[in-house]
Amino acid sequence: MAEYTQRTDRPAMSEWIEQMAAHFEATEGMPLIAGRILAFLLICDPPERTAAELSHALSASTGSVSTNVRFLLRMGIISKTTRQGREAALYRVEEERWPELVSARMHRMVELEGLLESGLRMFSGQSERARRLRTVHEFYQWLSEEIPELWRRWERDSRRRS
Repeated sequence: MAEYTQRTDRPAMSEWIEQMAAHFEATEGMPLIAGRILAFLLICDPPERTAAELSHALSASTGSVSTNVRFLLRMGIISKTTRQGREAALYRVEEERWPELVSARMHRMVELEGLLESGLRMFSGQSERARRLRTVHEFYQWLSEEIPELWRRWERDSRRRS
């Protein structure tokens, strides 16, 4: 650990990591420490860190880091590698998987449109219930029509950047 000195004690860096962690907690239901780990791995140099280094950099317990690294591994947003001659595993962000993860979320949103539609059929004769469902259904119906084109544009634009 002696050669490892990068910490998040720079105020701007620490504040950004906290903002990212709060965002991931609010939008993804991610524990704050998982969001901190993810944010740190997005910006650390070099891009791979051991659990002990993450613990040190984020002033977090090793148990908390271990639990939340497993959570992020299950999400597929970070990966774990080992190197010969090195005992500790290394973790890094899988930034190329980000579009895939967002795509899965978009598909889950589109699935909700179908569930709302079946609810509308079930409550078609009950105006107040149907009105509430219809309002939400119309939004998800619009979203399910827009997402495929949005995704095609992303794929087309990302191929140009490659």
